Amino acid sequence: MKDLPKVTFGLVNCNRLFYLKSCLESLMHCTEDYSNKEIFVVDNASTEIGTSEYLQELKDRGVSVHQEKERNPSNEFAKGLNTICEKASGDFIAPLQSDMQFFVKGGWLKNYIKFFQKNSEHTGSMSFDAQRTIRLNRENYLFPQNQTKFKFIHNNAHHPISGAGEALYSRQMLEKMYPWNIDNLNHEGGGDSETKMLKKIDKILGEKKATTYLAMPVFPVSAAIYTDPRGTNARVRGDKRYGEYWPPKDSYKYYKIWNYKKVLELSKERDVPFGIEFAAEPIGWNKPLDSYGNWLKNPIRPEDCSKDDYKMID
Repeated sequence: MKDLPKVTFGLVNCNRLFYLKSCLESLMHCTEDYSNKEIFVVDNASTEIGTSEYLQELKDRGVSVHQEKERNPSNEFAKGLNTICEKASGDFIAPLQSDMQFFVKGGWLKNYIKFFQKNSEHTGSMSFDAQRTIRLNRENYLFPQNQTKFKFIHNNAHHPISGAGEALYSRQMLEKMYPWNIDNLNHEGGGDSETKMLKKIDKILGEKKATTYLAMPVFPVSAAIYTDPRGTNARVRGDKRYGEYWPPKDSYKYYKIWNYKKVLELSKERDVPFGIEFAAEPIGWNKPLDSYGNWLKNPIRPEDCSKDDYKMID
């Protein structure tokens, strides 16, 4: 284990304490077998009750915490990503939005790193989250020869490099991408840091000789936390939190934790990634499914919301 490269996980949070706890605690639990890692939390001036106490607890447990003193809604997430890049000492780095839960116990992170090393020329970034089956079934995949025990595919339909984190990057790639723009008009929807980063990434990829892909695990290791029954999570925009937002029913777990050996067994004869409908097993709440059994996807758009769709953040 000492010979394995160092991995940095950086979590950006703003007034979503329930999600942060689930993301961080599940990450620590599910990667206990990989000791050569570091974890950072960047908090964007949260005022949610219990946040300051939890951040202090994390500091006491050896987690590095950076706390911004003031909100900057259009730029704070991009600033958080930059802070992670500046502080990270890992060979591989995963900036996260802290609204996901990991649910495969052990084994997978070591295989992520091995796969990345074996396929570095053609791998731009590696995803964690489960996707909807209906989407996975219509995408195109390539099957790398340099495979690991925990199986991965290259997705020929997705952009090879995420522009907003939620993926594993090599240090070399992240150094080319850095920094995210922090002079943005909006958090999303144009004039935002992700859109600007994707343009920068396209230029980086244009200079590469080898074709680059997004790598995905055949069995996803995490899922976004969908507390809103319309098929989305709660989102903070300015001084408002949109969508239903509640704590997990079982400690930090919104979803069942899978055993690594069981996941290997299920993935053995499979080439298309498992969808979120199978991989994410809610604890004490119902999957947001449509009449066809597909996981709902309805991102909240603040401009279309009524007063019933948000709560003011004190």
